[in-house]
Amino acid sequence: MNTKLLIYAAYTELTKTARGTLKGTKIEDITNTIEKFAIFSAVAATTAAIPNVGGVISMISQTGLVWGTYIAINKQLGISMSDNLAKFIGSAMLTNLATNAASYLVAYIGAGILSLLPIANILSIALLAAMGYVLIYASAILYLKLLTEVMRAKGTFNLDESDATKNMIKNVVKNSNVKEIIKEGRNAFKEAQKNGQFQAAKDNPTCPHCGETIKPGQKFCSRTGAQLF
Repeated sequence: MNTKLLIYAAYTELTKTARGTLKGTKIEDITNTIEKFAIFSAVAATTAAIPNVGGVISMISQTGLVWGTYIAINKQLGISMSDNLAKFIGSAMLTNLATNAASYLVAYIGAGILSLLPIANILSIALLAAMGYVLIYASAILYLKLLTEVMRAKGTFNLDESDATKNMIKNVVKNSNVKEIIKEGRNAFKEAQKNGQFQAAKDNPTCPHCGETIKPGQKFCSRTGAQLF
């Protein structure tokens, strides 16, 4: 199965609901953006090699990448949104993903436990890398679904930091087939491993925002100033 089908389906529904207001936006561009951030998230997850604290560092890094992905998608869709609002939406999305996808949360916990054992460290890193990819993949698809629901309800993409927005995010996650999204995300990560995309990103990491080369230990992009890890 083509793992890009879910992204395509979500975007198609969004453009249909937007009634031509997204004219000129290309699905390939948004797909590439999601893949780029997902790969970077998988690479960032390899910091979980640090016993005890590694898993926590990885999760924090990926949380920032979720709303970073939203901002990048917004630019391609021509949607204006503040960084604070993107953070608000990203945090609410992650909270609901954790609530509605118990297996996903268990996978993170399991990796955290495995990282305490030297023999299982490689397995722990591999698991976290896959989950890091899935996190961005799932969050991005659900975000496109959220924008669709907002457009249907308000006739605009306007969102705010309110309980109403939180409730809308909750309903989007609850009414979506999260298990299927996670499954497709895992398949997409396997494809990235098979075609060498993941290894290439590990060997030569670049900023997902602008493509600038990242040096070992670098926490902020030297070009945009965006937080990386």
